[in-house]
Amino acid sequence: MDWQGIAAVITALGVIVLGWFQYNQQTKNKETDARLKRREEEDKEKRNADKVASQNIYRELWSLLHKLDGALRVYIVQPHPLDRAKFISIQYEVLSEGMVSIMPLIHRMPISNLPGFVVELESNEFLFWHSQGEVKDGRARSIMHQIGTDQMVAVRMKDGEVWKGNIVVDFDSNAIDAEVVQSKLMEAKTVIKYMLPEIEE
Repeated sequence: MDWQGIAAVITALGVIVLGWFQYNQQTKNKETDARLKRREEEDKEKRNADKVASQNIYRELWSLLHKLDGALRVYIVQPHPLDRAKFISIQYEVLSEGMVSIMPLIHRMPISNLPGFVVELESNEFLFWHSQGEVKDGRARSIMHQIGTDQMVAVRMKDGEVWKGNIVVDFDSNAIDAEVVQSKLMEAKTVIKYMLPEIEE
């Protein structure tokens, strides 16, 4: 028996198998690197798109604040996650000088904490509360009192059947023209609803 010949064949086979494994691993590494690079580029594009969207949303909110007499603050209430909403949060808000922010009070707030208020927001295209007393949900009424809101107006944003959130304007106690407010909110809604980013979980 030619042991040297057999050893040479085994060695040659080992080299071939090892080479195949190395080639296969290099190919997988290149594919993984390419996937990671694509993912990084997609993430970067999304961040840039979200940044531009946020700038445009803030521009619309500031415009509303300045156009509506007596407006104290303008903000967006968003349910999240969109596919099975459990919370509401505010991630966009603009304030008149000296006003207190509502944002810290409504951040990842369980919907179960404001059930009546959330049902109203989700179910109605346009809402106008002329006084704190008209707000049925006790906790929402308490928040209004805490931040000095006398009147509140909200317009709903939907994408098909999906509730995306509401643009809300808080007012002082002076008389406001509901038709003008509704018209301005509807204009802003058409701009904002398609660019509004989901709240990241």
